[in-house]
Amino acid sequence: MQTNNNEFITVTIDKSHIITIGERLYTESIEFIREIANNAYDADASLVEITVTDDTIEIKDNGTGMDRDGLRQYFNIGSQQKLYTPKSQKYGRDRIGQFGIGKFASLSACKRFEVITK
Repeated sequence: MQTNNNEFITVTIDKSHIITIGERLYTESIEFIREIANNAYDADASLVEITVTDDTIEIKDNGTGMDRDGLRQYFNIGSQQKLYTPKSQKYGRDRIGQFGIGKFASLSACKRFEVITK
């Protein structure tokens, strides 16, 4: 763990989803944009901004964000959290994500993946 406000979070895998993860690996690296937009929708975002440069792809949204526990849950690969809360908090949207593996699209498409949230 670092001494400043940054914190490293261990990525864990729910063993019940290992087979699902293997079957659902993404074939197109560009799919990560759709997956992040879906996560923004699930977090009640009404705006998703995508900026592309030669070196980076930055995706911002105005969704509810994640606290420390939410970040831990996000990086728990295979988490079933969205199955337990099938509707978004603010707008009551049906959640798109189900298996907690969409982040694989992002992780496979980049050298560095950074999450900035509340």
